[in-house]
Amino acid sequence: MKQVLIIFGLSGMLCCNLKVSAQTSASAPILNTNTQPAFDGTKGTFMYALNAREQVVVNYQLTPLHPSDKARFMIHTPDPMPFYAEITNEKEKVVFKWHPVQMVYLYEAEWDLSGLKKGQYLVHIFQGTDKQSAHQFPLTIN
Repeated sequence: MKQVLIIFGLSGMLCCNLKVSAQTSASAPILNTNTQPAFDGTKGTFMYALNAREQVVVNYQLTPLHPSDKARFMIHTPDPMPFYAEITNEKEKVVFKWHPVQMVYLYEAEWDLSGLKKGQYLVHIFQGTDKQSAHQFPLTIN
């Protein structure tokens, strides 16, 4: 029976943050070297059922949070799986499609969204030849 690995990880979720504290004298300035830039995007995890007994964890990320022309999309699974994505407008019309060339476990793509008007959209993630999206999340174009 195939074991399904749960992988937590896109953009820094794969590694642990190590916080180090040090004693300083009263006269020495305290520098915070553990700051990280704020994440500017949408990321999340969803479960996809392979069959009645097996599920895989799928991690996704889209940056920046409110793109105006280009966006970076990543999707990650434990094993190579065929995924594709579509963006629909408020009238549920498909206005953008992304189909990768090759099936892998880590997809990274730059989407040219310059043809989309400012407004609210939905990103739909599909697996294989399924016509029903496995997951969806909102997207605002600025």
